[in-house]
Amino acid sequence: MKDTFGREINYLRWSVTDRCNLRCTYCMPQEKMVFSPREELLTIEEMQLLLASFYDLGIRKIRFTGGEPLMRKGIEQLFEQGSAYPDLKWFITTNGIFLEKHLEQL
Repeated sequence: MKDTFGREINYLRWSVTDRCNLRCTYCMPQEKMVFSPREELLTIEEMQLLLASFYDLGIRKIRFTGGEPLMRKGIEQLFEQGSAYPDLKWFITTNGIFLEKHLEQL
């Protein structure tokens, strides 16, 4: 995949949730914060299909963000699928509060 300048696009930043357990101004301003309705969020199964499609398009680096990505229910399933692609590098932008709970699976 290439952009309009001919540069190869092999990475993306993927916000898997807009929820967070903190109120940092970076992703949750004090005013006018409106969360996406849960029924509008992608399911984990839909995200797994997207992950396979991104990989097929040449994406080899993904940064999972949020809100707090470790608050997303079922996120471990998506990370597990990601580990099936040996040349896919993935990173998580997290506040670290739930890291110990997920560390073994990660």
